Amino acid sequence: MFKIRSAQKYPRSRIGSATVHGLGLLVLLMVCTGILFFVGCEQPNDPVTPAETGESARTDSPSRDEDEDTAEPDAPAQPNTPDEPNAPDEPDTPTQPNTPDEPDTPDEPNAPDEPDEPDLPVPPPEEPPALAELTGAAELMAYLAGLPENTEDTPYRIKVNGIDLAKKTDKGDTLKTLYEALSRYVSLDLRGCTGEKLLNVTTTLVPSKAYLVSLTLPDSLTLIEINAFSGCTALTSVHLPQVQTIRHGAFSKITSLTSVYMPQVQTIETDKNASGGAFYQCTSLTSVSMPRLTSLGDHAFQECTNLQSITLGSTPPALEGADVFKKAEALTAIYVPAAAVERYKTTDQTNWTSGLKEKVRALQ
Repeated sequence: MFKIRSAQKYPRSRIGSATVHGLGLLVLLMVCTGILFFVGCEQPNDPVTPAETGESARTDSPSRDEDEDTAEPDAPAQPNTPDEPNAPDEPDTPTQPNTPDEPDTPDEPNAPDEPDEPDLPVPPPEEPPALAELTGAAELMAYLAGLPENTEDTPYRIKVNGIDLAKKTDKGDTLKTLYEALSRYVSLDLRGCTGEKLLNVTTTLVPSKAYLVSLTLPDSLTLIEINAFSGCTALTSVHLPQVQTIRHGAFSKITSLTSVYMPQVQTIETDKNASGGAFYQCTSLTSVSMPRLTSLGDHAFQECTNLQSITLGSTPPALEGADVFKKAEALTAIYVPAAAVERYKTTDQTNWTSGLKEKVRALQ
């Protein structure tokens, strides 16, 4: 059994003083703790603490500087974002509403104006059939009267049948009545007519000869009389498929004549009393082919200033005068078959001068 001796050993007075001392110490401890707590809470507001805290305070302050550095660049970054609204200035490109200028292309509807091209039938005004075939001078006259007036460049193509071109009497159709029927410019095809020679019908009697632009004669016709085409001022071409003889002055002074087709012509005559040869002063004539020619009259091509070449046959034709090609300075070539070149260059026929022989060329 335990024995409680302390109560007996230490009297109550001592116990009470000890208790008082303990409470005093407890109060002192609480006071000190309160002071320390109060001081500890005041430290963050104390400006000295950063310096007294040493390196930990230094590390805190640079972190703040870094925050400030990062904050400063953020501020300029924001002005950049307002710069981005400058990019909306690019919508100035939407000023490409100028592209609506492209609607100007709808001006292309002007192209439909092209249908105005139907006006282009101006060249041949109401052009008749490609070739109108008629019989007799009276029918020709009525047909032409119903057509609009035209020009030398737009002649009406007409084939006429049933006229005797060699007939002299005024009864019935003749070459004279044929010419009298002309009231528009025409290209006449007379292969449906008859007669062995084409008579001379002067312009004094029939001024309408001036409407003749081109002419094709029938195969039956072999002779062209003197001055037959005198006054045919618009005549540009003549086809003489079977004509063998052309007399002086037949085409004299027809300045519009550019071509003559005469594959069978053998003689081009010249009267010594005539004022000019068969083609005298045909200034638009550039070339002539006469492969069967045997005799060429004097002055035949005198003053044909644009005549550049002639084509002849195998045998040099007789030149009936020294002025066959007088003032035809453009003549540079006389074409003949290759086998006949030497024959021409050595011919001793009269009027075949050395100058003419030098112009002889071989046909290609």
